[in-house]
Amino acid sequence: MKRLFQVRSRQRDAETDKKRVGSIVQSIDAAIASATKERDALQFRVSNARDLASLASGTAHDEQLTRDPADEKILKEYELQMQNGEKRICELNQQIVALIELRDLSSRSFFHLLEVA
Repeated sequence: MKRLFQVRSRQRDAETDKKRVGSIVQSIDAAIASATKERDALQFRVSNARDLASLASGTAHDEQLTRDPADEKILKEYELQMQNGEKRICELNQQIVALIELRDLSSRSFFHLLEVA
């Protein structure tokens, strides 16, 4: 005789749901960690570039008038790279905030599935 239609047990459904939602939250946490790591490393490099640019620009009040064109080119490149770095840092900060909000929303929405036993 054929079996009648049967659904899975509540326990099995709960385990499946917990794994599904847990993998999403883990992915969000990994994205936060990755973006934070990239931002922190970039902040360090931009800070170093700023220090190098200040050394390259010199300390004399009229140095910009007598600066070698090759040095001027290097300073402009430092400036461009620092600007690009600062823009990327802002983008990463926005991503991190959005990802944290997404994680918090997931935690609030699925708190019953994310509880530690």
